[in-house]
Amino acid sequence: MEIGEKFASGLVKFSFRLERFFPQFIKFFLKRKLKECKERGVITEYKVKSKRKGKYHYLIEVDLFLRIRKGGEPYG
Repeated sequence: MEIGEKFASGLVKFSFRLERFFPQFIKFFLKRKLKECKERGVITEYKVKSKRKGKYHYLIEVDLFLRIRKGGEPYG
């Protein structure tokens, strides 16, 4: 086996050991994107919750508060 193949194999094994932290990673990156949307004025507020339910099972809740015009159409 080549050094590159060994490295890739080890990296994959290592990443699955970090599986328990995936909800925190997802929450972090999702909050960054939602913050960008809030700065552009697409949404007014957001809340993100993430929880690990079991191995490879996660619960991610996202509450979005949109800006709505008086007629009911969202701002674009």
